[in-house]
Amino acid sequence: LAQGTGPIASWCRSARASMGSDPLKRAPVVDTPYGSSREVIPLEKGEEPPWWDFRRAPCFRETLMWSVGGATVLGGMEAIRGRPGVKVGNMFVGTFSFLAITCWGICRYDTRMRHKSVSDAMTAQNVRQQELARAAREQGPPPPAPIPK
Repeated sequence: LAQGTGPIASWCRSARASMGSDPLKRAPVVDTPYGSSREVIPLEKGEEPPWWDFRRAPCFRETLMWSVGGATVLGGMEAIRGRPGVKVGNMFVGTFSFLAITCWGICRYDTRMRHKSVSDAMTAQNVRQQELARAAREQGPPPPAPIPK
């Protein structure tokens, strides 16, 4: 295949064309710990998100990724060791459950701490702004500029 042809190249061209050249007309993105990659799908006015909308659930993606990955690795190791299928399945389900609960708790704790640090920084910034405004009020207006002769 020549350079710039084939299914992947045509997909890239069509994706670029659908995004448009004007960045102001593109769909907004959400900043996530994984980068700004996920497009926001706006809801209609007055529409409630469905109960199964896990994209908006905090820590869901990371928890699922770690628990499925870890359970697959340990279940695969048990299968390679020649364990019976039931024991491999039990190992997979047990590992998945343990990792899901553990990762969810760790991720939620980290998220709470990040939110707390941002909140503390904003509070400190507001206090500093108030102190500067108070100092400016107490100092009074600046002296008038001398009139040139």
